[in-house]
Amino acid sequence: MENKLKRVTGIGGIFFKSENSKEISQWYEKHPGIPKLEDGSSSFQWLDKDNPKEIGYTV
Repeated sequence: MENKLKRVTGIGGIFFKSENSKEISQWYEKHPGIPKLEDGSSSFQWLDKDNPKEIGYTV
């Protein structure tokens, strides 16, 4: 039987609450390397597996 599962291309709809947003922002920047932007959000780039010239974003 052929594998018909689709590949995950991004993360969406995941939100974490914290009583100390500054501390959690620092953790995300230090460990997975996701910096906090000026508006308080975070964003990172990724490349499409089948088309590496196509850049995707997760915000």
